[in-house]
Amino acid sequence: MLCRKKSFCFESMISRPNEDNPSESKFLLFKGLILALMSGIIYSFISVLVKGITNLHPGQLALYRFLALFIFSLPQTVKSGENPLGPKDLQILLFIRGILGGLHIFLNFIAFRCLPLGEATAIVFSLPAFVTVAARICLKEPCSVLQLVTIALTILGIIFTAKLPSSLMNGNFAYNTESMYGFLVALGSLACNTGQVVVIRMVKRIHHSVLMTHFSIVASVEIAFLTYIFGEYKWHDCGLQSFCIVLLGICSYVGQTLVIIALQLECAGPVTTMKAASDITLAFVWQTFLFHDIPDSCSIVGAVLVVFSVVFIMVGKWIFSSPKDSVQRKRLNWRRFRKTE
Repeated sequence: MLCRKKSFCFESMISRPNEDNPSESKFLLFKGLILALMSGIIYSFISVLVKGITNLHPGQLALYRFLALFIFSLPQTVKSGENPLGPKDLQILLFIRGILGGLHIFLNFIAFRCLPLGEATAIVFSLPAFVTVAARICLKEPCSVLQLVTIALTILGIIFTAKLPSSLMNGNFAYNTESMYGFLVALGSLACNTGQVVVIRMVKRIHHSVLMTHFSIVASVEIAFLTYIFGEYKWHDCGLQSFCIVLLGICSYVGQTLVIIALQLECAGPVTTMKAASDITLAFVWQTFLFHDIPDSCSIVGAVLVVFSVVFIMVGKWIFSSPKDSVQRKRLNWRRFRKTE
């Protein structure tokens, strides 16, 4: 009870503006969304690394990722003085989170290898719609009309970036075995990631270093077993590839830490929407300038819709933080956008 009370007070201090220091209150107001944006940028770079290292199985790269998470997070956990396995009453949830998170990364890395970078990212990061619904059902999180609009824009943007309108117009539904396998793997990764995000919100009072340590232990064992069954282990090349693997581990730790803190500060729906929007947009930037695959008109329309969804998230957060009798709420008739409890 004491821990829960402290967690509640901590969130209240973050979510409520500080009238004495307006600049600080603005930063705290958008802190969760800013961290989610930064996490999306880092994860988009991770996808480039996974796409570029073709001689190693995606499961082996995922194992490197979780070993790096363990190495970086363990000292922080020891310094915090908390149990690395977490509180006893939440260890089952932490174990479930580790299984779902490990399977999500394993399938996600395979999807990056089997599908074009933009398509794989669009499928995997259609997460916000599923997370918002799951969070509403499992966590009773509020869901406003404005948030539903941003979700709809994100999904519509994903439809365009996946070139579904073009496929419908041309009647071209031909998929080879590798593409169909990648599509199913990406859907599996999406399902596991949805469950993982909901569980993180359920255990948000736990320090992020404990979450990372427990997650890395469970996922490392899981990934090592899955790679042994479905893939193979190889020695990586010396030189540039070794540097890329180290960079993969560092970026994985930083990106995972940012998204966990963001989920502890902000509701799951806005965080995943912001992260997905930034990741999808940058995926096409990397695809254009690094892999020299110029996006078509559908991809451009999708990117614009995704950017609009990010703008709506920020505007909605700003308006909802303003007083009930503020000019902004009165002008936009905020009653229509109140959260549904």
